[in-house]
Amino acid sequence: MTALPGSEAPAGALVLFRSAGAGGWDAALVDDFAFRAGMALSTAALYAQQAHTAAVLQSGLDPAPLPDVPGVRLGAAYRPAPEALGFGGDFYQVEPARDGGGGVEFVLGDVCGKGVEAAVLTGHVRQSLRTLALVESRPLRVLDVLNQTLLEADSGRFASLVIGAARPGAGGALDVVLAGGGHPPPLVLRRGGVVEAVDVGGMLVGALPGPEFGQAGVHLAPDELILLYSDGVTEARGGPEGAEEYGAERLARDLEGCAGMPAGAVAERVELRVADWLAGRAHDDIAVLALQASPGSSGTAGALR
Repeated sequence: MTALPGSEAPAGALVLFRSAGAGGWDAALVDDFAFRAGMALSTAALYAQQAHTAAVLQSGLDPAPLPDVPGVRLGAAYRPAPEALGFGGDFYQVEPARDGGGGVEFVLGDVCGKGVEAAVLTGHVRQSLRTLALVESRPLRVLDVLNQTLLEADSGRFASLVIGAARPGAGGALDVVLAGGGHPPPLVLRRGGVVEAVDVGGMLVGALPGPEFGQAGVHLAPDELILLYSDGVTEARGGPEGAEEYGAERLARDLEGCAGMPAGAVAERVELRVADWLAGRAHDDIAVLALQASPGSSGTAGALR
């Protein structure tokens, strides 16, 4: 019997039998086989453990299902960077308004970095936002407190965010209040295909003490929508030579063709257009969230991963 070596403890044992009268075996050959078998078993066990850890982390970081809220139609898409083990730094979350007045509260954000380190910070930011929502409803104040929380963590990392609330208004409209910190401007799709950028503005969250954050309001008529997205959309590199960015102008042009489509279909179309532009090339995390005024109805139109 020969022990099979492992990384920290033996990976098993090699037991050899021979019949009476049979010749001996090459001890060096047996030792070499045992070493190779032990290393293979040890590597497989380590890989299985890492895969399990990644799956557990991913299950806790995946976007939650979009809620079913009267008067608001929702759609979303999420695609992590291919090298990020299935999770990354972009995220979105939507929850029914806590004050009982109807509508939803939402956030879409992007933390710096990729992979596991970005995922850890994403989890920290999301949990902080959930906790803050229990005691604070003013978006600008939420960003102020979150900024202080990230600075005190002293991780050297920061995030860009758009947070806000969407409330059903008169005649099936939707009134949206936004607060932002260093995030790309949301786009509003009006009836008839007109696209408007919402200049929320604001500084990055967690980068500097005492930052200034921006705020804006948007009124959506029935079937109009607002699109939030991460810079993984506009900075996706593709085209004939694979080096041209998708860009904000191309995104706006593509969004013009989505007039009359439900929020879920819009989010899906944006994600697919970016994927076509990439043509299989490497990319940053991609997150898209669409909120649409939907009079007399409730329900989500889809969320993709």
